[in-house]
Amino acid sequence: MADNEEAYEWVEGGTLWLRPAPGESVADFVKRAARARGPLTDAEKVALRDVFAPVLDQPHSEAA
Repeated sequence: MADNEEAYEWVEGGTLWLRPAPGESVADFVKRAARARGPLTDAEKVALRDVFAPVLDQPHSEAA
């Protein structure tokens, strides 16, 4: 982790790490995390499609 234990965003090994700030709502944390990274690459989009394809290909069913 960063030398500053109060850091809520830091880069380690080329990876951006985030943690919620005290009192930060989940919604605000998710928004901050989304702003912190760039757009998905084409490779990331393909990987996500592969992960979610089985669920998306299933017939839609309504909950009883």
